[in-house]
Amino acid sequence: MLARFACWTAGGHIPMAGGFDTMNLMAMLIGLAGLVLARRHRMALPASMLAMGFCLLVAMMSGSNPPITNLMPVLGSPLLCLHVTVVMMSYALFFFLMMIGIAGLISGAQELHRLGLLLLYPAVFLLALGIIIGAVWANISWGSYWTWDPKEVWALITLIVYAIPLHPTLAVSRKPRAFYLYCTLAFLSVIVTYFGVNLLLGGMHAYN
Repeated sequence: MLARFACWTAGGHIPMAGGFDTMNLMAMLIGLAGLVLARRHRMALPASMLAMGFCLLVAMMSGSNPPITNLMPVLGSPLLCLHVTVVMMSYALFFFLMMIGIAGLISGAQELHRLGLLLLYPAVFLLALGIIIGAVWANISWGSYWTWDPKEVWALITLIVYAIPLHPTLAVSRKPRAFYLYCTLAFLSVIVTYFGVNLLLGGMHAYN
C-alpha cells in the first residue's frame, strides 16, 4: 500500500485508473470494513484477511509493476477518484454480504440475517451514489450521462439485484435462509461487473 502512495507522489495523480490500483484499493477497504465489523463479529477479521489476500493476488496477476505515466485529461478528474472509491466501498460491503450468506447457510444463525440487512442499505446507497457520480463525470467529460457501455449496464444490473431484498414484503428479505442464499448468489453480479466486463466485454470502462 505504501508503494501506491509513492506512485501517487511520483505520478502526480491518485493511482485509481487501472485494474491493479483498484484491486489494491478494494483490499484496503475490505480490511477497514473487517476491522470495524470485528468489534462485534469475530469472523469478520479472518474473512477480510482472506479477501484481501485474494484481491492482492489478482492485482499481482494483472500487473505487479504498472508503469507510472501521465493520464489522459479525463482520467485526471477528481470525480474519477470519488467515483472509484465509492463504488469500491460498495463492492467491499457486497463481499461481506456474500460471506454472511455463506456463514448463514452453514450455521443458520438468525443474527446474521439482521447484520446482512444492516449492511445492505449502505451498500446499495454507495453503489447508487457511485453510479450517479460516474454519470456526472461522464457528462462533463463526454457530454452524455449514460451510453449503455457494458460496465454501466452491469453496474445497473448489480444495483437492481441488491435493491430487491430491500423490499420488506418479499420472502428474500423476511426469511433468513432465502436471504443468505440470495446474498451468496448476488455476488456473481459483482464478479461479472468487475471481472467479466474487463476480460470479456470490454468497452470504455475496461482496465486494459
